[in-house]
Amino acid sequence: MILKMESDLFGTLEYEATEVYTFEQGIPGFPNEREFLLVQVQDSPFTVLHSLQGDLYFFLIDPFRFFADYEFALPDYVLDQLEIKNRENVLSYSIVVLRDPLHDSTVNLVAPIVLNTANRKGMQLVLEKTNYSVRQPIFSDKETTVSRQGQTAEQGR
Repeated sequence: MILKMESDLFGTLEYEATEVYTFEQGIPGFPNEREFLLVQVQDSPFTVLHSLQGDLYFFLIDPFRFFADYEFALPDYVLDQLEIKNRENVLSYSIVVLRDPLHDSTVNLVAPIVLNTANRKGMQLVLEKTNYSVRQPIFSDKETTVSRQGQTAEQGR
């Protein structure tokens, strides 16, 4: 059965119930937003995590495509909460803050979105004791690796 929702960003979105990701505890700052769709933005590296409850959405990127040395381990409580049994069923994204010009956009590498594609459960994991930044520049004329030179001023805010 095809369902529909209206979006300021995409207009009318059609989807099936089997495409919905459930965030049982919401997303930090948005505890009541619990059902989301992943919408790929054509001809771009961006995916949108779009709430079904309202016109709330987050632009995402695959951080591993942009930052060769980005890595983190999933704690046991995440494996349990998302019922992850197979690594192939895990997707990870990072939330992007788009800026004008686009070159000034940043990504939050401290709090990845983790999804289990097998059961469509998701959560935002906040990494502890990390040197990653919540405002890491995405596009750089220099190398595209994550800076690990200690905590940035932005992380301390």
